[in-house]
Amino acid sequence: TFDVVVIDPPFITREVWEKYTTTAKFLLKPDGKVMGSTIAENKGFMKELLNCEPQTFMPSIPTLVYQYRFYANYASESLGVQNPEIPDEDD
Repeated sequence: TFDVVVIDPPFITREVWEKYTTTAKFLLKPDGKVMGSTIAENKGFMKELLNCEPQTFMPSIPTLVYQYRFYANYASESLGVQNPEIPDEDD
């Protein structure tokens, strides 16, 4: 089993995340850490499926239509800092 699982699936649908959740729970030690990337609209089921919260730091991928976010089920000082190349959501 593993301490940490990082999930970056090729599709962002709930059905895909449900399958990745099953695999992550199989691979993780009890109280293991999960980090994943998906769009902001998936916030609800990221909390429901993996107990993950959106992080301030976001991946910068200018060619994509949607802005992706990182989600994690643990606190991280590094993921709590806004990266300068991503505009503030309040702007």
